[in-house]
Amino acid sequence: MSHHDNSFQFERFEFGIIKRKAAQLIGRGGYKQQDRRDLEQELWARLLRAKKRFNPSISHWRCFVTAVVERATANILRDALAEKRDHRRISSLNVTIVFDDDESCELGDTVSSREHNRRRCCEPRGAQELADLLIDVTECLEDLPPDLRILAERLKNESVSAIAHETGIPRTTIQDMKRRLRQRFERAGLRIYM
Repeated sequence: MSHHDNSFQFERFEFGIIKRKAAQLIGRGGYKQQDRRDLEQELWARLLRAKKRFNPSISHWRCFVTAVVERATANILRDALAEKRDHRRISSLNVTIVFDDDESCELGDTVSSREHNRRRCCEPRGAQELADLLIDVTECLEDLPPDLRILAERLKNESVSAIAHETGIPRTTIQDMKRRLRQRFERAGLRIYM
């Protein structure tokens, strides 16, 4: 099939690379899961615009598509990050805001905990969920063999390197123990908390 005329159809390769590259942008540059279709459309648009520059005597079609889509992905990310870094859009949370009634406060005081959590991409757990988690973790710790229970307690406050240094146990051994510990927690259904 000739890729340099306007009559060709896109194949699975093009769909696949565009889907993969759009997925790679999620979580970067402020892009969220709901932006995926828009990102895919933007990559399609850039590929279609670049198609007229394809010359089969210079490169293979798949190499051309890969280069165009990768460059477009990098440019989309660069532009998104540059927009976030725009110094004109940045202001200190310590700036004083004056209201119509001559009352004032710092900008940081107007940021709700909900907004703060949204920017950190986390939602605090409710009281019931925290209570359930405490019970589940306590039960899991009680079921551990003594060496893994001691390691779990130490890992709350110490790094693997610090534990290895203090105990004289090789780091690789502690890493293996940590892996076994993680497997125990996963089997107990606590993976989402790790």
